[in-house]
Amino acid sequence: RFGPGYRSAACCRAEGAQGPASGAVRGRPSAMPRIRTLTTKKPPEGWDDVAPQLEEFHQQMRDAVNEPHEGKRRNEATWPITRIHYERSRYVYELYYKKKAISRELYDWLLREKYADAALIAKWKKPGYEYLCSLSAIDKRNSNFGTTSMCRVPLHLRKPGACLPSVTTGCISCASQEAGRLGGPIWWDSPRPADLVGWAKAGCPTADKAGKKRKEAPGGEDAELEARAAALRRGPNVREAEAAELEALSSALRGGDAAPKAAVSDDGASEAAAGSDDDADITGDEKEEEAPAKGD
Repeated sequence: RFGPGYRSAACCRAEGAQGPASGAVRGRPSAMPRIRTLTTKKPPEGWDDVAPQLEEFHQQMRDAVNEPHEGKRRNEATWPITRIHYERSRYVYELYYKKKAISRELYDWLLREKYADAALIAKWKKPGYEYLCSLSAIDKRNSNFGTTSMCRVPLHLRKPGACLPSVTTGCISCASQEAGRLGGPIWWDSPRPADLVGWAKAGCPTADKAGKKRKEAPGGEDAELEARAAALRRGPNVREAEAAELEALSSALRGGDAAPKAAVSDDGASEAAAGSDDDADITGDEKEEEAPAKGD
């Protein structure tokens, strides 16, 4: 009486207990491209060159979907699907944008037929998202605290210790520098250095490239004060006076050790007495002495 497509709540619960369906969870990639029928538009020129590799991805996706998931957590069953979806989309993306091996017509046709994820490729064109593993990694609705996935945090900013993969995608890191050095995201089963955090802090060295030097982040109380000052300047209610006070305090903490050393010259004479007018303006000593004279 409910129609041929009706399924009871008990049936839905039973299917959910058997395992997650690919593409049914919000933010997860669809498993397969569109099925080609007699009415499907004929593929453009160049399809025969890319068809074997896309067919291989298609078979890998089928195997990943049908793989038994006994002994795995619920989310681990979808990790291979996410990875194959990334690799298939990356293959089409590099053919068109990097290698210039296919035409625009064929590229658009592959996107329409779901051989690649157009939304994910659009993210790869933006700075900082060049190797984004999945759209679910930046979907804040999928996390308990309304944040992006842990794999989006650069490794050199993490605490030392074991780097676990993201629960939703199986990706350890898809930050631009780390993923760029290894040719793609660092997945749960990717070959990688034993100490990922130490490797990232050393500049991500590889066999072909030396480590890239990073700017040393300020530490201690002055870094915290600068962060608080920057937060005061953001948002609708900007508190510039409080931010300036915090920056002045941060500068005093950072330069407190250097001031006494610069006050005395090599021959023991005081530089404040023999200083120029510019030095006096910075320190403010002469202004304090001239103030009573003006009052007289």
